[in-house]
Amino acid sequence: MFKNKVFENIFSLGISQIANVAFPLVTMPYVSRIIGPEGYGILNYSTAFIGYFTLFILYSFDLSGTKIISRNIQDKEFVSKAFSEVIYSRCILYVISSILFMISLFFGEVLHKDYVVSIILFLGLLSSVFSPQFIYQSFQDLKIFSKINVVRGFINMILIFLFVKTKQDYFYIPLFATVFNVTINIGLLIYAKRKYSLQLMRQPLNKLFTLIFNDRFIFISNVLGAFRATTNTIILGFFVTTKEIGYFTTSINFLFVVVNVLFIPISTAIYPFISNAFSKSTEVGNDIVKKIVPIITYFYFIICLCLLIFSPFLIKLIFGEKFNESIKILEIVSFAPLTMGLCNLLGVQVLLNYNFDKLYFRINLFCNIAGLLLNYYLSKKFGYYGAAWNIIFIDIMIIILCFCFLKKMKINIINWKYFSPKLIMLNLASIIKAKRLS
Repeated sequence: MFKNKVFENIFSLGISQIANVAFPLVTMPYVSRIIGPEGYGILNYSTAFIGYFTLFILYSFDLSGTKIISRNIQDKEFVSKAFSEVIYSRCILYVISSILFMISLFFGEVLHKDYVVSIILFLGLLSSVFSPQFIYQSFQDLKIFSKINVVRGFINMILIFLFVKTKQDYFYIPLFATVFNVTINIGLLIYAKRKYSLQLMRQPLNKLFTLIFNDRFIFISNVLGAFRATTNTIILGFFVTTKEIGYFTTSINFLFVVVNVLFIPISTAIYPFISNAFSKSTEVGNDIVKKIVPIITYFYFIICLCLLIFSPFLIKLIFGEKFNESIKILEIVSFAPLTMGLCNLLGVQVLLNYNFDKLYFRINLFCNIAGLLLNYYLSKKFGYYGAAWNIIFIDIMIIILCFCFLKKMKINIINWKYFSPKLIMLNLASIIKAKRLS
């Protein structure tokens, strides 16, 4: 059906993300009307906070692990060694996270107020420890994710309709997610171990800590990227009510649903494709990037335009009249898919493939510090509208800085002739015709 691994993986991940989104969209109107904005606020606040631990445990291994394994895919002993290092390193990070979580649970008012939800979500982090995505991505074998996510989503949807009946039942939502995620990831890990003949080998602690240290720049960059996505909610919580947090997180979570369905499959699939091109030469890699830039730009621009136009209809249809305040917020951030897509393209796909890890880290660090200060000011002065505008401002800042540094290093990733619709179709066809990644 597919002529190359890139589009096969995009299709598989796309189905997986659609399953992750479609089933929650079915339950969302039902759940939102039962638990209300306050229930959503509590659940989303805890989820945003636990998200930091998820990033810490996943570290940068989905990028660095994928890169190193895919380049040594024929060496079974090396692959098993890298596989073991990643799993054991995540175990260390989970132990550290457990200590930090207990401290946060004791001193954090919101987390302590609904500690059951917080504990359930934290236990769900075991799914991150055993996440086998880097293995399947290295072998470019992601079809299984789409099949499993469809089954999981359907069962989860049925259970929510059966058990969530009152406002107090909202804890079932993270409970079902935790049980399914942990069980599925452990199962996929065992399956990958058998399918690819992987051995879980003991690794000395000093080697694991060395691995964690060496990957620090990519990890911190990932954290800073997520920091932009979740910190708005945390800081906004200092100045507004739980109900207003519910309005804000409703729009932002819906936005991220759109972004994840379109963004994750594309960015995950083109990363090894672009990396492979750069392994041949920087000229080949840069030419591929020049062809991809207009495709990504036009695609995300159309999505943003649709999101802007249909925001009122979507919010009312999915969440109901009680969430009308969320419409304006969604309109403000409607062009975030484009800015986020360009941030990923310039940062992960270009800077990291040029081995500018430190530069990528510094850009993210500067923009996040600026964003933190700006977010505090905008949230305090304008409430959730200010927090929404902050998302767009920081993405634009990152895009501008990336372009400026690339220009300073005389790296040109834009060829305006490739923005012609005719050439876009020709370039897209040339990518599809590639039989496989070498």
